[in-house]
This record gives sequence, structure tokens and C-alpha cells, in this order.
Amino acid sequence: MPSNLRDGAMGPEPWLLVLWALVVELLGRRLFPNWDVSYALYGARFAMERGGPWMNVWPGMDLLLGQLGRLMGQPEAAITLVGVLLNGAATLVVWALFRRLGAGRLQGLLAALATGLWFKPPLGGWIGDHLSFSVALAPALALALARGRWSVGLGVLTGCCLSTALTLKLNNSGPGLLLSGVWMAAVLVGRHPRPRPGVLLLPLLASAAAMALLLERLAAIPGGLHARLIDTYTAVLASQATSQAAAPRLLLLPLQINPLEAISQRQAGVLLLLPLVPAFWLALAWSLSRLRRRGDHRLRHATALLLLLASGLVGLSLGRGLTHRLFLLPAGLLLSAADLPLPPARRWWPGALLLAWLLAVWISFAWVQRQFERTALYDSRRLLADPTPTVLCLGVTTPAPAGVRVVRAEALPGARPVDRRCFRGAELHASFAGLVDVQELANALATSYPNQTIAGGDFREKWDWRQATPQGRRAWVRAEAARINALQLPYLVERLPLNDVEVAIPGYGGWRAPRLEQRRRLAEATGSTAIGRLGELTLWRTRWAP
Repeated sequence: MPSNLRDGAMGPEPWLLVLWALVVELLGRRLFPNWDVSYALYGARFAMERGGPWMNVWPGMDLLLGQLGRLMGQPEAAITLVGVLLNGAATLVVWALFRRLGAGRLQGLLAALATGLWFKPPLGGWIGDHLSFSVALAPALALALARGRWSVGLGVLTGCCLSTALTLKLNNSGPGLLLSGVWMAAVLVGRHPRPRPGVLLLPLLASAAAMALLLERLAAIPGGLHARLIDTYTAVLASQATSQAAAPRLLLLPLQINPLEAISQRQAGVLLLLPLVPAFWLALAWSLSRLRRRGDHRLRHATALLLLLASGLVGLSLGRGLTHRLFLLPAGLLLSAADLPLPPARRWWPGALLLAWLLAVWISFAWVQRQFERTALYDSRRLLADPTPTVLCLGVTTPAPAGVRVVRAEALPGARPVDRRCFRGAELHASFAGLVDVQELANALATSYPNQTIAGGDFREKWDWRQATPQGRRAWVRAEAARINALQLPYLVERLPLNDVEVAIPGYGGWRAPRLEQRRRLAEATGSTAIGRLGELTLWRTRWAP
């Protein structure tokens, strides 16, 4: 171990990097919009109120955010805290990797600063994908920090991460676990030609079992957490969600950019990051060629490959925007370039140029999105929940009272005078059933829907092939109508019809007509009449309305 790390004389870098990660995260929340944050926020609030997770495909994230939300009294504060901790941890790990692997103090600082900018979506809201992959990747990163030396503590960490990752988004944690396992096996076999399986596996298996039992106890899911996970992902494997990992997408690593399409369509945001694509392939080839070297050089390039491949896999498993996909790519590029044949005085130049460029891209992206993107209901830029109470008003045109934010819904011909009113959060919770893509409205009013079930999630054909079948749709209608009628909820809000963006996705268009038929059956089973429209949402009065 280098003496400056062994004796604790690390200088001010860790504290400056933590501050940097915090500032970037909080600034990002002010500047970058992201609709998907509404899922994380709703799941956190649901877990706080109901004691169990909402989503069936990432119950672990809902449990984590829900527990923190209870401690902090605010679900969005919990999301912010996890975002800051995740970004800060990634930044410090990158810095420590450069120091431990002898890649240069200044180079490590520059790589860590770039990581703090682009490790995940620069807003701190939607963290599910990056949290899932990070937990799965943590054992491999810990082994790199230990310079390839296995220990009981590392075995315990690996087991805990394994069990935890299985409760997160498996389209991210699954590839992360596979990459971690293969990389760790390669490193350990290289260092220990005759490994002792008991020493390696016993701490891992014991901690994995203990963590699995703890999570099973924490998750108040009917039938059990792991039984639900097995059922969920058995259905996912046979569903359209697996198309995200289609083989042709391997050709678009690491950022899923089609260069010819980006150039022909003049996609400015894509073109700004396009140089990272050839840089990725060059760094991959360079580090592969350097694996023949011995000692720290081999481990350094093996770790660079780990960071590069992890970033490529994150992009492969995401269907979201370009800003989500950099992950640890800047760090992988700079770690690979640490021993380029440059004069010692100029070895920091690649890092400085990359950081300056990525900072300029970050600022330009923030400026464009700040100017042109707005969210009508829940504004994901808010640092914490807006203290101003929000109300939903249906067909009420009078000015809003002071100190109240109003979300106005258009009244349809079926609305009666008694329906034309304003609903506060508590009234929405007591009166409305929520069905399919309506969590954003609940977030705006800081509440949840009483008809939704623990680990029931949202209706998604792409996640569960059974929900795309006629039998599955009829079963869903029966179950939802039974809950609404049992609770005697007077109103419901839904967004069952597909929007234009969804219809344009390959394979989605065929669900348009079945979705409309599903809504008709639901309205019939609950005796409902459409009374309002709020963007893509439709408000209904059920047979239980006064």
C-alpha cells in the first residue's frame, strides 16, 4: 500500500470531492427535469404509509427509500440523501482506485471530478438503475481497491450485495452481478492459482443468507419477498422487457448512439457526446493489450476494463436518455490512459481536457432543459417537496386562494355540480382509486391511492406477459374493480390509453385497442362515468359517488 494512503496523509481531496458531489447533485436537481423520478417518489411514500414496497420489479429500492423517508419525515429528502450518498461514494471510489493502483494523484482527482458530474442522471431523482448496478458492482470495486487480495470482509460484502441486488432492478443488477463475478474470478485465479473454495465461499454464502432473511423480514409482502421476486422475474423473462438486451444493441456500445443517424438528423446533444464512442473502443483495445504486463499495471488495466464494460452494460440495459448512460465511462477512459506514452509533465492533460469538455456539455444540457422542459404536475427539479399545498380542482375556474397551488382538470359533460370541486391530498387519498401511470398526480398532492396493493406495482404488459393476454386483462379488471367496490371509492383516475410516444415503440402499438377495451370493462364493473381530463389522465365518478 502506498505510504500516503497507509498513514492517512491523503490531503484535502476526499473532502473537496464530497463537496463537489453534493453541489453537483443539488444543482442537478434544480436544473434537470426527469419524469421517472415520480416512480421513486411514489414508491418511497407508499412504503412509508403502507409498510411495504409498491413496485414488484424493485421492492428493495422502495424499502430503502421508505425506511429513510420515515426517519427523515419526507420521502423526497430520502431520495435526495440516497442520490448524494451514491454520487459521493462513486466519486470517492474512483479517486481511491487511481491512488491505490498508482495511476497518478492529479489524474485521479480529474477522473473523480468527471465522475461526480456524470455518474448518473444529473438530478438525484431517478436512481433505480444506477443504484442497482452500483450494488452489484460493489464487490468487484472492493476487490480492486484491495489490489486483488481476498478477505473474509470482502466475502461478507459480496454476499450482502448479492442478496440486496436481487431485490433491485434485475435488468441492471443482473448484468452487474455477472460482470462482477466473472471479473473477480479472473483476478482471484490470477493471484491464487490454487484457491481454497471454503475460504472464498463460506463468508459469501453465510452473509448472503443472513441478508436475504433480513430483507424477507423487512418486506411486508404477502407470500414473501423472494416468492414474489421469482414469480415477477419468471414473467419478465418471457415478456417484451427482455428486448432491451437485443444483440444488435451490442454494436452501439457504450452509449447506444447510432453515429450515422445522429449526424444525418443533426442531433446536437448526441453529437456532443459522440467522441466518447471511439474513445471507448480505443481504451478497450489498449487495456486489453496491456493485460500481458505484470503487477500493478495488469490490475490497473483490468480495472479500467471493469469500469468501461460496466458503463457499456448500463447503457445496454437502459431505455432512457443519453445523460443516464455515462456511469463510470470517464473514469474508465482515464484509468486506461494512465500509462500512455506521454511525458510525465503532460500525463494529466487527457484528464483535464475530458473534464473541461464534460463540464461544458453538462452546462449546455442543463441550460437547454431548463429553458424548454416543464412538468405540469410534479416538478422533479424541486430539492424538497414544495411547502405550498397543492389541490386538484375539477371544473373550478375561480382564482386560487393565497398559499395554495392549483392543478386544474377540465370538466367533461358527465360531471355533475357536486363533482366540480377541489380535492386536497387527504381527500384525494380518501376518495380516488389510482390506476396506471397516475403516481405523478399523487406526488403533486403528497399522497397515495388506497386501492393499490403492496408489491402490486403498475400495470405493465412489457414486464408481465400475462397482463398482455385477454385472460390477464380480464383478471386485472376483476381485481381492480373488486378493490374499488370494496372500498366504495367515489372517484378514480387512470391513464390506460397508450400515448403517441408509447404507440411508436415497437410492439406497443398492438396494445392500443386492448387497453381501450380494458378501460371500458373497468368503467362497466365500477359503474363509472368520465367527468374530467387532466392532460393524459381521465377522472371518473363511480357508482359510490354521492
